[in-house]
Amino acid sequence: MGELDHQSLNHLLSDSPWNYKELLRELAVRVDGLFSDHEDVALLIDEVGFRKKGKYSACVGRQYLGCIGKHDNGQVAVVAGLSTGKHYCPVDLSLFMPESWQDDQIRRLKAKVPDHITHQSKPKMALEMIRDLKANNIKFNYVGFDALYGSSFSLIENLDNEGIAFIGDIKENIQISTRPITFTLPIKKPGAKGKKFKYKQVDQPLMSVKEYMESIEIDDFEHLSFRNGTKQEIRAYFHQKEVWITFGTEKTLRLQLIIRKDIDGTIKYSFTNMDGVPLIKIAKRQGQRVFVEKIFEEGKNQIGMGDYQVRSWNGFHKHMTLCFMAFYYMASQKIEYEQELIITSPVIRKLVASTIISRWENTDAAIEICLKSLELYQNQIQRNLRIERVT
Repeated sequence: MGELDHQSLNHLLSDSPWNYKELLRELAVRVDGLFSDHEDVALLIDEVGFRKKGKYSACVGRQYLGCIGKHDNGQVAVVAGLSTGKHYCPVDLSLFMPESWQDDQIRRLKAKVPDHITHQSKPKMALEMIRDLKANNIKFNYVGFDALYGSSFSLIENLDNEGIAFIGDIKENIQISTRPITFTLPIKKPGAKGKKFKYKQVDQPLMSVKEYMESIEIDDFEHLSFRNGTKQEIRAYFHQKEVWITFGTEKTLRLQLIIRKDIDGTIKYSFTNMDGVPLIKIAKRQGQRVFVEKIFEEGKNQIGMGDYQVRSWNGFHKHMTLCFMAFYYMASQKIEYEQELIITSPVIRKLVASTIISRWENTDAAIEICLKSLELYQNQIQRNLRIERVT
């Protein structure tokens, strides 16, 4: 940033009048155009956490932080990103408000949280993001998310009703039936005490997805390659089954259950509404969710998503918006040069840093170092491919 001091940066993030929501909408349009030549684009939903001390940063509180895998004091934001597999970019986010902030007027005022912001569940926040992107004609073929969202029956019901394809991981204790679910009003036994039954109940046994998985054999799975890794193709065993779930008052939903068994023994369960789609394509789509983790990894390590020192609601969202713009630049450079050279985010960062203020003496020195690292990277890939062919 040249000779700009921290006060100028703080003003840009906290008090400058630019609207981060408008900029995010324009960014989504740009990313949509960047990925327009790709046949299968995913909209990936997940949340990102940042550890924070104190209690006055916007929406900070003790909550689960995925970055450390446990509960701690911090901020959590729901993020939406577009991905083609090897290319990806975040396009929207919003801070999650813990219930403790809902009516805490002192902290809301200090953090300048807008009056219309209220506590709502992360799946509901995700649904609003998906609808907003859809309304702005951002194109994606399906939505992918983890078990927090996949186990929200309200979210998947709304997506199914609106004709939006999805595949979401679910918890192993989710109850299913392998045939349509029906309901009957229980008959009170003669002489039994208590009131008559008022509501109908499921009249057939249900089982958890884990119990269903344990009832089938390995021959019921297909061994598929579902994603290209850095060193080799990634393969796993997949099983697909039509199932029904029930929720609310006599509500049912027909879905496809996908079970994935990784080579290391890890088992993942997913729901999808992709009827008539070949299992190999569903498997590849299920495997794309890993790229939202790439967004967070590169965002924090290369762009500085977590390196903010502002407390306000606007300050947080404006910092993230600028990071997303930098992410778009990196994605655009990868796509522009992918036919000539596979460039990585660390390389792009070094080259950009060499044009501002950095430890590099000049751009030529940075280019020379980056070319050497890229040569080593390409040689490693070729060695791994030769080893794979031999084995």
